[in-house]
Amino acid sequence: MDFNLKNKTVCITGGSAGIGLAAAKKFAEEGCNVAICGTNPGKLSKAETELLAITDRVYSQVADVSKYDDLAGFAENTYHRFGSLDIWINNAGIINYDRLLDMSEEEWDRLFAVNVKSIFLSAKIVKPYMEKNGGVMINAASFSAVMPSVGAGAYAASKSAVVSLTRSLAAQLAPFGIRVCGYIPGMIETDMAKENIAKNREVMEGQAALHRLGTPEDLAGPIVFLASDQAGYIAGTCIEVTGGKFCVQDPQSAWK
Repeated sequence: MDFNLKNKTVCITGGSAGIGLAAAKKFAEEGCNVAICGTNPGKLSKAETELLAITDRVYSQVADVSKYDDLAGFAENTYHRFGSLDIWINNAGIINYDRLLDMSEEEWDRLFAVNVKSIFLSAKIVKPYMEKNGGVMINAASFSAVMPSVGAGAYAASKSAVVSLTRSLAAQLAPFGIRVCGYIPGMIETDMAKENIAKNREVMEGQAALHRLGTPEDLAGPIVFLASDQAGYIAGTCIEVTGGKFCVQDPQSAWK
């Protein structure tokens, strides 16, 4: 299948590890110019080295997605480096496992600044770059937006906001040739989830019809697909990539 992505420029926030890095590698294999940002200089440098093994068309920058100037600078520098900005993936996110009433106001504000405000800022930033030739914005939601948990209620609320923003932005940006959609990961083996997985792996595997946890690479292919012309009529929705998590009441029963 030809995704027709060669020479397209893709920006991935939170692209230095996990799902973001796996997607960056997949886009690089498709012949894209790849730009990643993150907050950890060491991780960014390591990720850039891994990407340079695939292509020499790589750009990385330290940026805090909750800050307009950081995101705007990332977009501007990417555009000057490659001459275009075609695909923007809001992958960066943080989680807090405190119960809602145990969270501080500062923790709540930081969670929503990174997970939700960043998408609002990104939409304002990328529109001028994409409105002439079109483009795609893809947002990372979470299965917690479908079914929240007791231990991460604020995270679930933030990801529900991502789903809502994806719908609103899809309608508002469509007249400018900008398609907006998203993805809903299940439990994926990333650094952000490793502590939770270490405590609850068996239970989590039993919640998925495929009876395993996902890998970042399981998300990379669907993300590339969503960015491509093959997904040209997908807008305003988030695609579940969960291994069939809770597709029935008790997925575990089929394995007994």
